[in-house]
Amino acid sequence: MKKICLLLALVMLVSSCGLTKEKLGMTRKTPDDGYQARKERLVIPPDFDVRPAKE
Repeated sequence: MKKICLLLALVMLVSSCGLTKEKLGMTRKTPDDGYQARKERLVIPPDFDVRPAKE
């Protein structure tokens, strides 16, 4: 019983520390709004309506 209590206390201690969570990959990283890349607009080619000749 002592081992279970000790293990539970250790898990609670480790999970409460923010730095430990970050090192173990338990935290969620959100993207930075100022760093997001802007995409180029979609450009339709000038001959888009031209269909291939029927055989």
